[in-house]
Amino acid sequence: MKRVQWRPTSWHFAVGPLLTLAAAGLMLSFARYGVQVPTPGAFMLGTILLSSYFGGAAAGYLSAVIGIVCGYLLLTDPALTFTPGNEFRLHLLVAAGLGLPLLVSLLRNRSARLLELERAMRERAEAANRELLTLRAELERHAQQLERLATTDDLTGLCNRRHFLVLAESDRRRHAHEERPLALILFDIDLFKAVNDRFGHDAGDAVIRHVADVCRGEIGGSEILARVGGEEFVILLPGTTGRQAAARADAVRRRLEATAFAVDGASISVTISIGVSEATVPAESIGDLMKRADRALYQAKRDGRNCVRCACPAPSESADAAAVAAAA
Repeated sequence: MKRVQWRPTSWHFAVGPLLTLAAAGLMLSFARYGVQVPTPGAFMLGTILLSSYFGGAAAGYLSAVIGIVCGYLLLTDPALTFTPGNEFRLHLLVAAGLGLPLLVSLLRNRSARLLELERAMRERAEAANRELLTLRAELERHAQQLERLATTDDLTGLCNRRHFLVLAESDRRRHAHEERPLALILFDIDLFKAVNDRFGHDAGDAVIRHVADVCRGEIGGSEILARVGGEEFVILLPGTTGRQAAARADAVRRRLEATAFAVDGASISVTISIGVSEATVPAESIGDLMKRADRALYQAKRDGRNCVRCACPAPSESADAAAVAAAA
């Protein structure tokens, strides 16, 4: 940081000597008319002090010369007598007049250096504070990015498997406590490898994004959609029975089948195979729900793909399971 040094202007330089000259002329006028001035040297020293402070050492010495000359005229006038004697006062005025400008200049420079040092330290502290705020903002931004990377699938913007399991388990516990139904839909894209082999992996990524976009438009606010594998997706439906989930799954399947999708000018029919499961007892975990839905999904593939298969219990089985859970 460049140090800024105070420099007196012409006005600062002139005001002190002019004040000294005016004070000296006033005291000489009083002496000439017989009015005794009690402490002329004190007046001179006062003006020299002000001149040194405002105008610097040069202005102070100029005021000292004016003050010493005028003081000499006053103190050597035989009609004016002071106690202690005039000679002592004259010597004191000369010594103080010569030493005072230098002393004031040194003190002023020291004070200016201390003020400059204080300002520099304050500026450094403010700069450090700004840097800390910038670093804090960067850390928060990186933390948000890390959280997004840890919870979001980059390709589709949906929840990833890890985040889905955390959210789904929380919903499972809440709905088990409220004794409400809970269903899960697991599906994957039919013949996805053939799309990659024929059109390339970029086309495969486009198909995955297309499926995610269509499914995103079909889910409600309390439902959770996630990509849990390469071409595999899952939807958790709180407050939904297995039969209702199967109907929802078939609506999604038909919507996707009816939505046109083109790759490199060629129209591709995108279909999905779906497995549905419903929680039979409150203690059943999300992992168990996914395993049963996965078995139903493979049954859908064995049955020719592009269909829905349900691993939900029959109404009588559901009632028996609820009765066993209540007895336990």
